[in-house]
Amino acid sequence: MCAETRPGTSSQCSDEPDHLLEVELDEDGHLRDSGQWSEAVASALAAQDGIELTPDHWWLIHFVREHAQRYGMPPLMRIVIKQMRVQPGHADASSRTLYRLLPEGPIRLACRYAGLPKPESCI
Repeated sequence: MCAETRPGTSSQCSDEPDHLLEVELDEDGHLRDSGQWSEAVASALAAQDGIELTPDHWWLIHFVREHAQRYGMPPLMRIVIKQMRVQPGHADASSRTLYRLLPEGPIRLACRYAGLPKPESCI
């Protein structure tokens, strides 16, 4: 779990006593250097927000990362919903489904946990 972090400062995240990660966040709480991203960092950032990542969260985080790598930007919510609907058990996925996963903004938080900058489309 990460020590309390303020945007623009470094955060020390630890998921095991002998494994210490130090990451620097921007003013929006996103990684300054996406190369520092790992699943441990994602878990620690989510834990700071009181979120325990489930398989659905991980699907979303990896989908957002892959889309950004392929197209140079995170996906729009409608693209995520369309892709989520083809996942087993999610034929009826909607924006509500995503907001249940990440109530404070599914795409923005998925980007944060995926080590990506805040999407330009987010206010």
